[in-house]
Amino acid sequence: MFKLFKVLLTLAVILVLLYIGHGYILDKAGRYLYYEDDMKPADVIVILAGEETERVEYGAKLFRDGWARKDKIILAGGPVVWKYTWASLMEKHAVSLGIPKDAILLEENSKTTEEDAYFTKQILDKHKYKSCILVTSPYHSRRAYTIFKKIMGKEITVISAPCNQSWFRFDDWWKRRKDRKFVLNEFSKFLWLWIFGIEKS
Repeated sequence: MFKLFKVLLTLAVILVLLYIGHGYILDKAGRYLYYEDDMKPADVIVILAGEETERVEYGAKLFRDGWARKDKIILAGGPVVWKYTWASLMEKHAVSLGIPKDAILLEENSKTTEEDAYFTKQILDKHKYKSCILVTSPYHSRRAYTIFKKIMGKEITVISAPCNQSWFRFDDWWKRRKDRKFVLNEFSKFLWLWIFGIEKS
C-alpha cells in the first residue's frame, strides 16, 4: 500500500511540474525545429517550395545582397496542377522581384524535402557547384538542413538560412491552431526520419 502511495505521489509531482513548466518545455520543443548557420557567401542560393511569398522574397533578397557567388538561384518544387510546378510559379515571383530569368535554375520534379535534396544535388553536380545557401521557413529549417546535409555529403557545403520574416512565430506557438499544426507535423516527420532514415534516390 505504501509503495502504491509513493508511485501515485511521484506521478502527481511529475504532473504538477509538467503543468508548471509546460510553457518552457513547449517553447524549447518548438525552437528545436529552428536551425540557422552564420551567413557566408556560397556558390548558389536554393529556395524550397512552400508558403505563399516569404521563402522566395527572402531568397531574392539574399541574391540581391550578393550572397550567391555564381549569381544563380535554384528554385526547388515539383508538380502542383496540370502543367504547373512549384518551381515555375516561384520563378514568376522571383522575376517580379527583380531576379534575372537567366539567373534562375528550376528543379521541378520533387514532391518531398528528401527529393528536393536529391534533385537539387543533381543540378549542383552538373554545374560543379560546391556550396549552397538553403532557404526555407523557420519551422522547417532543421529538418531541411539535416536532410540536405546528409544527401549532399562532404562534397557540398550547406548553409542554413531560414526566412528572417515569417508568419510563424515560436513564442507561444502552442496557443495558435495553425502554429500547432505545423510544429506537430514537423515533429511527426522528424520521428519518421529518425525511425526509417533517408530514402534512397
